Amino acid sequence: MSVRTFTYIAAGALLSAGCGHSEGSSGQAPTTGGLSAIVYVQRAPADTGNVFDYQNGAGGANLFSLTPPSASGSKKNLTNFDKAADINSLDLSFDARELVFSARLAGADDHFHLFRVNVDGSNPCDAVNNKVSQGPCQITMGGNDEVYPIYLPGGRIFFMTNENVEEGVPQFRDEYERATTAQVAAINLDGSNRVLGPRNVSHRVSPTMLADGRILLTEWRHLGDVNEGDLIVMNQDLSGVREGFGREGKGITNSYLRAREVEPGKLIAIGTSRDRTFQAGKLVQIDLGGPDVSTQSEARSSVVDLTPLIPGDRTPSFAGVGRYYDVVPVGGASSQQFLVSWCDGPVESEESGTSQAPPDFGIYVYDAKKKTLFPIVNGIGTWETNPTPVTARTEPPVLSSSFSAMGTTDSTLISAIDVYDSTMFVIPSGAVKKVRITEGFSSEEGFADMFGLTEFDGQARLGEIDVQGDGSFKALVPANVPVRLQLIDKYGLAIAAPGAGGPVATEPLWIQGRAGEARVCGGCHEDRTKTLAIAPGSSALQALSAANLDTPRANRHSNDFSAAKVMGIPWEEAMQPILDAKCAVCHDGDAGATYQGMVVNPSYKVVDAMDPTMSQTFVFDLRSQKEPILDAETMYNNFDASYVSLVGVAMALGDKLDAMQVMIVPVTGTISSYVTPGVAANSQLIQMLKPMARYPMLDLTDRAFSSDGKPPHPADVAGFNGKNGTDYELTPDEMFLFQMWADNGAQYYSRESVYKGGM
Repeated sequence: MSVRTFTYIAAGALLSAGCGHSEGSSGQAPTTGGLSAIVYVQRAPADTGNVFDYQNGAGGANLFSLTPPSASGSKKNLTNFDKAADINSLDLSFDARELVFSARLAGADDHFHLFRVNVDGSNPCDAVNNKVSQGPCQITMGGNDEVYPIYLPGGRIFFMTNENVEEGVPQFRDEYERATTAQVAAINLDGSNRVLGPRNVSHRVSPTMLADGRILLTEWRHLGDVNEGDLIVMNQDLSGVREGFGREGKGITNSYLRAREVEPGKLIAIGTSRDRTFQAGKLVQIDLGGPDVSTQSEARSSVVDLTPLIPGDRTPSFAGVGRYYDVVPVGGASSQQFLVSWCDGPVESEESGTSQAPPDFGIYVYDAKKKTLFPIVNGIGTWETNPTPVTARTEPPVLSSSFSAMGTTDSTLISAIDVYDSTMFVIPSGAVKKVRITEGFSSEEGFADMFGLTEFDGQARLGEIDVQGDGSFKALVPANVPVRLQLIDKYGLAIAAPGAGGPVATEPLWIQGRAGEARVCGGCHEDRTKTLAIAPGSSALQALSAANLDTPRANRHSNDFSAAKVMGIPWEEAMQPILDAKCAVCHDGDAGATYQGMVVNPSYKVVDAMDPTMSQTFVFDLRSQKEPILDAETMYNNFDASYVSLVGVAMALGDKLDAMQVMIVPVTGTISSYVTPGVAANSQLIQMLKPMARYPMLDLTDRAFSSDGKPPHPADVAGFNGKNGTDYELTPDEMFLFQMWADNGAQYYSRESVYKGGM
């Protein structure tokens, strides 16, 4: 296919046809920093799925060079792959002599693997084999996918793989499409010395190398109702993960993708919705907080929208605006010019499916000052993406590791200097009694795709440890396993501000580390610009004196649901027996039942907004029979009526409720949910029970939420006798199970649901 000729166009102008397929003579190109050539991917149009989808590509993919990068340039196929081949991404070496890329070849093992090829199309592995040939050489093989490779200093390659660092253990699966997650790894140029990094519960994608030697990438941050793609940074040895941008309310879109460094501390990236936008979006310029690493933090970060007309959500874009797929700075920071892959029109998957007209991305130069696009190459019926300037760059320094735990350990050391030091939480002195450390996992364990009716995935308590008088704590946790931290008060509740939706003193992210790594922080989300004064040999780095929560994986579940030993909380095995014995005798689904003039079993209807005759009534019922939840597309019938009654159906209805396609209408009562998942203290269920003080010792006379002036739930007053004269008061341990269940996301399934009696 020949290179096409275009007319210079202004961004925002209506194009004559398709995605920039304007014919005619080319105008004068803006400066591209003296580029002599570019390399790019040409492929068939594809439904690329959500922004973390690394497998859903298309055929017809090859790498091409264009010399010079203009409509009259010479185009060369560097790979000559079969029409069924697909290419995920590419990177250029620091000396601009070779490329590394990820490809899935036709007739191979149906996995993406890493390849290298010289910029002139010759085989870079020939120097080792003392021969000369054309085309790429494959450097990884096997039964896993390897994607998103970039060059590291010192002859290494960083990439993502769905191989699990824990041998023999299933890899995590993402929260929605349940795809096997992509995690960080590194190898030598020849494919040797493979190192796998610690895991996030969700995907990590689209890395880039910063000039200071750190790696920046997009991480799927999913914890409860948080569902976004944020930027993080890590060290070259896959340690020291910390936030970069998007986690403290500074973001203007849901996800940030394919970020590139413009100059130290400043990035250009694609800002978009998590899904339905073909992984394309607006151009955003991000300041990490200054050029010096010591000043960079979320609190000091900022973002500028360079293309405000482009929707930042799932809304279809429109003619003359379109969406951007890639962005790469050219011509220096002051030029504000970028190589982009862009498509005009309504770039949105549902709109495209309706019109049966997939987007068609081509490569342009975008001038952010003039708001203009200059076409470079756009083939009819193909995508041109991943534009890469063929220019040498300074190789960053090889960075040493972050903190290492002192003393022999294969665990990760989690340590904080003072839990009261926080930019996110205001915690009264002395309020924190324990730190709860919880492991996260996904449905790779063998459940159905949903853990329950909330947005949380699997969690298992590793343990709760004391906070020292100075506010410090430290513990050993399993290496390479994501954990989260909760600060616990004397009642055994995660500390939270009062009121529904109030902040909970829980780090809103997963933390993980490599074997022997020390993850040390100043506090609980403290000012990230503070310098931690930790000398070698510091107590904060001493593994030998830390609480040991590194339980072998085979033992990270429990069939003993006492407060001291419980790890995961399966509803049917742990919670329903309590309800059967103490609660269901009154809360039995009888809509007419009352107690002292109060409705015992409130009810509500879910009504179809378009057809009010279509409805389903839910009556509060703490028995164990299954409760179907019906809507136009889905029926959930694997949950007990008790679980549905306490958690409610709002999250199961999801987008339909938000879009007002269905409504929740009270019948006898106004509450459809008694639990705030992830925040037990803000849950009406827990506020009604009024748990007893647990730490530093059990005190039955000191009960939480007493200041509201309301008595505890009648069944939890000593001497209350129910229908048959039995005392139904919950024990402190039974209350604790409900508290921990709510704090950990109010899910139905846990590991114990599958591994009954052993792994």
